[in-house]
Amino acid sequence: MKKKFLYFQPCYVDKFKCDGSKCDARCCKGWNIFIDEKTYKQYSRIKPKAAAEEILSHMTFNDERKEYLVTMDERKFCPFLTENNLCRLQRTYGEKFLSVTCSSYPRRTLNFGNFFERSLVLTCPVAAQMILFNEKPMEFEFVEVPEKIHSNGGKIGIAPVNTVAGFAEHMLEIQIAMISILQERTLTIDQRLIVLGFFLDRFDEIISDKLGRDALTQLIAAYESKSFLSEQVPLMLASVSFDVKKFFRVMLKVLESFYANITSDDDRKLFDAFAKTFDIVTDANEIPAAKVIGNYERLADARKAFLAQRSTVLENYLVNELFLNCYPWRHATSIAKNYGIFVAQYKFFELLVFAAEQQGFTDNKYLIRFTDCFLSLADHNNDFIKKILELVPDDILTAIETLLNSR
Repeated sequence: MKKKFLYFQPCYVDKFKCDGSKCDARCCKGWNIFIDEKTYKQYSRIKPKAAAEEILSHMTFNDERKEYLVTMDERKFCPFLTENNLCRLQRTYGEKFLSVTCSSYPRRTLNFGNFFERSLVLTCPVAAQMILFNEKPMEFEFVEVPEKIHSNGGKIGIAPVNTVAGFAEHMLEIQIAMISILQERTLTIDQRLIVLGFFLDRFDEIISDKLGRDALTQLIAAYESKSFLSEQVPLMLASVSFDVKKFFRVMLKVLESFYANITSDDDRKLFDAFAKTFDIVTDANEIPAAKVIGNYERLADARKAFLAQRSTVLENYLVNELFLNCYPWRHATSIAKNYGIFVAQYKFFELLVFAAEQQGFTDNKYLIRFTDCFLSLADHNNDFIKKILELVPDDILTAIETLLNSR
């Protein structure tokens, strides 16, 4: 009997089909494409020898990654990209000649020991179109995946998840509870994130005090109870006092880091839209927080309308990022810091998209492009990630009052 692997994944995963001709092959343009050693050796054995040499001439060894990096052409395109936005190597030699990077993207697979999780990254425009604009709450399923798809001959990168000892086997329950909170549409997005914060704060206590399985079960049951939404959530929200000054102290520092790492015209469009919307002089030595806050509050009605119109998009963005990155264990730091990073990145993304739409970038194609720009930085730029890690508070309740408005 052929071996099969148990996967938990959003239902959209099996509907995804990669086709560079439909999305302009953007993952082959301007990105770092790494070639693993196994694939590199495959290329070196191609006949005739001249064909192998031509392929390898486009690659250089990267000491940091210990892999080979494809050298982009003068247009910053992958040299193996055809005029039809298809892969020349796959077309000529077959799918088995794709690297781990090219075989996996835009899928991300995580390993929890007993089962696996798989989802799609939003930097892929086809995936983003499927995920962001679905009006129904994101649904999940268990599927059995055959070895051929699970590993693809060793070409699928599977990342192990290092959770707190004793809780890895309960990770699925924890994730479902967090996703349920983020999909509670009777609450605003900020309110859902506040409730998520209280959930994780209590979960952190359970871990720290080694209270065990029973305490976790009680926590999840409490948040799933019928009375929780009507009785406990209002008390949580009433206890939160949002500090807009602290909020913008964080957001403007994140903006400075974003500006310092701009690499594309789309990055520039996002920054310029933010500057214009909040009346920021880009060449000033220091951004006056009071002025920005005044403009932010002046636009309260516009922000409210934006959040109402884009609520399902923002929900889908949050649910996908939470699941894809396995929060609150995305970064090798505390649960509180992981929560702070998750929320701070989202709030900055929300401000960027709001500002862009205020400047006329209202078409969904722009939202997809800007999501790509932001997440390329948020997921892959260590300087940007480090800056946010430094900025967010060390405890969840302070992070809530700094970043989220309960009203």
